[in-house]
Amino acid sequence: MVTNGERVQPNQLLAEVALGKSRLSTEKAAKDVASDLAGEVLFADLVPEEKTDRQGNTTRIAQRGGLLWILSGEVYNLPPGAEPVVKNGDAVQAGSVLAETKLVTQNGGVVRLTPGKREIEIITASVLLDQARVRIESSAGRDQYAIYTTNNQRFLLKATPGTKVLNNQVVAELIDDRYRTQTGGIIKYAGVEVAKRGKAKQGYEVTAGGTLLWIPEECHEVNKDISLLLVEDGQYVEAGSEVVKDIFCQSAGIVEVVQKNDILREIVIKPGELHLVDEPPMPLVAEGQLLYPGADLIPGLEVEELRYGEVVETPEGTAVLLRPVIEFAVPDEPDVPSQASINSGAKGVTTIELRAIQRLPYKDGERVKSVEGVELLRTQLILEMSQGSGEEHSGTSQLSADIELIADPTDGVEEDMRLQLVILESLVIRRDTAADSLSGSTTTKLLVSDGDEIAPGAVVARTEIQCKEEGLVRGIREGAEAIRRVLVVRKADRISIPISGTPKVKVGDLVVAGDALSASTAVPESGQVVQVTADTVVVRLARPYRVSAGAVLQIDNGDLVQRGDNLVLLVFERAKTGDIIQGLPRIEELLEARKPKEACVLSKRSGESQVVYEEDETVDIKVIEADGTITDYPVGPGQNALVSDAQQVLAGQALTDGPANPHEILEIFFNLMLPEKGVYEGALVGLSEAQRFLVNEVQSVYQSQGIDISDKHIEVIVRQMTSKVRVDDGGDTTMLPGELVELRQIETVNEAMAITGGAPAQYTPVLLGITKASLNTDSFISAASFQETTRVLTEAAIEGKSDWLRGLKENVIIGRLIPAGTGYNAYEDTTLAPVDADYDRGSTLGYSYGDRDGSDLDQEDPLDVVLDDRTARAYSLDERASFGSDPNSFGDVLDDEDEEEDFEDDYLDEEEE
Repeated sequence: MVTNGERVQPNQLLAEVALGKSRLSTEKAAKDVASDLAGEVLFADLVPEEKTDRQGNTTRIAQRGGLLWILSGEVYNLPPGAEPVVKNGDAVQAGSVLAETKLVTQNGGVVRLTPGKREIEIITASVLLDQARVRIESSAGRDQYAIYTTNNQRFLLKATPGTKVLNNQVVAELIDDRYRTQTGGIIKYAGVEVAKRGKAKQGYEVTAGGTLLWIPEECHEVNKDISLLLVEDGQYVEAGSEVVKDIFCQSAGIVEVVQKNDILREIVIKPGELHLVDEPPMPLVAEGQLLYPGADLIPGLEVEELRYGEVVETPEGTAVLLRPVIEFAVPDEPDVPSQASINSGAKGVTTIELRAIQRLPYKDGERVKSVEGVELLRTQLILEMSQGSGEEHSGTSQLSADIELIADPTDGVEEDMRLQLVILESLVIRRDTAADSLSGSTTTKLLVSDGDEIAPGAVVARTEIQCKEEGLVRGIREGAEAIRRVLVVRKADRISIPISGTPKVKVGDLVVAGDALSASTAVPESGQVVQVTADTVVVRLARPYRVSAGAVLQIDNGDLVQRGDNLVLLVFERAKTGDIIQGLPRIEELLEARKPKEACVLSKRSGESQVVYEEDETVDIKVIEADGTITDYPVGPGQNALVSDAQQVLAGQALTDGPANPHEILEIFFNLMLPEKGVYEGALVGLSEAQRFLVNEVQSVYQSQGIDISDKHIEVIVRQMTSKVRVDDGGDTTMLPGELVELRQIETVNEAMAITGGAPAQYTPVLLGITKASLNTDSFISAASFQETTRVLTEAAIEGKSDWLRGLKENVIIGRLIPAGTGYNAYEDTTLAPVDADYDRGSTLGYSYGDRDGSDLDQEDPLDVVLDDRTARAYSLDERASFGSDPNSFGDVLDDEDEEEDFEDDYLDEEEE
């Protein structure tokens, strides 16, 4: 805050120093800055920089911070396709035309206007069926349109008049019974070639004629119980026979029954001649096939006409069924004339044709299930439209054909009408707006009238965008892409400020409210100086926005923005609130002893820090120890150094920001103390440092929410987490490498090894999460009650484990007495003496938690003495009743030396003995 040699005052701020380690974790945040007024963007001292990510997306960011100005003005949004009719610097009046849009026809044709509709229809091409007549016929209470041609063909109109028909849609279908069958059957192609065009459900278009072979069969879909069947499979039935209850067959033939799970699915009656044979012909066994006249498949039987032969099983035995085959001739071209378009004017820009095609609804070899019969071949008239120019229609003019019925002036019959198909290009006229706040007023003028014939590309209507207030035009960029906005600077966007004295500003300067225009005059509002005279300064109103370095720019210099448009996206860091969302995962992370994400770098030994800042904003930290050893600490991306150059750092101190890793704390202090104090003392120091860190971290999370928990509750948990070590080398002990053992247990074994002269076990202290610590406890009952019950109990059973019920948890689980809630204070007595096996018979209580005199007990209240179940089992009910009344009664139970020894064996632990 001060420079070298500057004179300072008392209490003056000299410098700002960053805090040491911030306990608050931060998160990346972004905020959109929207414009408060419409106008023109001006970058003052802002330097944009383009950055491309791995996906190739380019973003423009501010290289360094600065001011972004919006110079006031009225911005007009132009509709798509509008072209401005004014230039920069033009003075416009209210109601002047700023821009105009043109409604252009693509195909040209005859204009058709409908009063009251905002739509112009242009007839591009039309087809008139001049040789055919259309009549309305009523059938089954429904009107339908029938087309009668000159050669007495009758078509059914599929598309009703007034509807729009798209390309390749069916307009009419020939009513023809020549290809109608009596029943269902099997269809086979003989020389017929088809092409699959369009949707398969419309059928297969015939490309080359031939013959359709039809093998009739009657198929009833039943889906009833098998008990209703009145015939058997392979039986020959006559026409009119009842095959299933209430179902009669129409033709005579062999019955085929299809059933599944005692449900009758289908009954098929196949007509034909039945010939019993001893040995069925091999070609017919697998599947049926066509037999041509003169074929001699069966000895003594010659086929006279085309038949379809198949082998059937009848009640009389195996037989060959010769089924009749019906032939339908299919011509190469349908005998219906196609109608081409009668185009007027536009030299065949768009052609329209009613093309006659033949379609087969079934593919070769398909089995058609039916009782009434089906149509094998359909002759249809479909609409085909093609554009000669090859240009695609734009979205405003969708090509479709209208079906229209017009009266026939030549024919005297009133019912007869002519069918006309018309291709219409529809153009929607823009609705006029009185005064849109963002776009100004619009006026649309129609340039054509009904019946006019226009060429392709002609302008049909013109829409003008008018200015609301007078002013100067600005913001039109020449040579850029389509111009979408125009700016008009009005009188209201400028203010004149009278000044006294010499002006301190010049034209083009940007001034913030409060800046001095002269020695005695300050500017009342922010803006850009546009005119300076001896006594007046004219300022164009503007608004500055502060942009920080790294902010994402949504606009470019010179862009026009409306009020509410986003200008920049500010990217910044903010402190995370340590609420329950961040708190509970942090507690879990600590108590499960997980390595935290983005953990800080800890110093392994004490020394002097050396911080080197690289060019690409990365930091390199080195620590020079007292003996001259230099340790390099790599700093990850996004981590900030917390130490300064030449600062003294201690072992275990954080060098960068972020949460510490408790495993690392344990390792650092254990390795530090190992050479000086040995493995046991080093482990104790390392574990105590890890314990202190865990307790403080857990407490900080709870205290950030104002919750006070006594340290002892957390310490109980942490003690269990830090009670184990991992064996590195078993030495002469029975322990295996990798085994987890309690620290005090392994130290006891090592003391015994020191006495016997054996090699002690080498070990490393470990920090276990509460889950792992609970599952690694000596008590299998305690472990099984926590997690993975099945696995823990299975392993305990396989290993033959014993649970000595030494801990509190396992005693609670099986319901033993525990010293809780009794007010029993012997555990807090500092004068506790170990139980001596050589007690005398005169003592008050042989097995006691302490030396309590019999006079201390209230003789009246037997509950004053608390028995656990181990001591209580020694007495009968009478003895227990007299226990509280006579302080020496317990000694009388032991009459001789044997009983005394038995008591010691039964009720004293090995350690106590």
